Amino acid sequence: MSYNFLKLFQHIKENPIFYKTYFKLSADMDIPWDEKYINPEMIKFFGSIDQKEYHILFFKAGLNAIIRKWLDDGCKESPEDIN
Repeated sequence: MSYNFLKLFQHIKENPIFYKTYFKLSADMDIPWDEKYINPEMIKFFGSIDQKEYHILFFKAGLNAIIRKWLDDGCKESPEDIN
């Protein structure tokens, strides 16, 4: 299993209007994702379940911020560069 988001970034680059609209219409929503995207090697650094939840929230917020900026800038960088 790959722990990168390249397929997601490729889809975003191919469908920017959809994703811009998605973010605009659902201001409080994030790109849906699953905990499985976290590399299992990182799990050992989380400590308690509470810490794990904070790390996941931090990661999701960062990912969404990157995607929104990339869309706002016209997806100039390649999906590979964003990944």
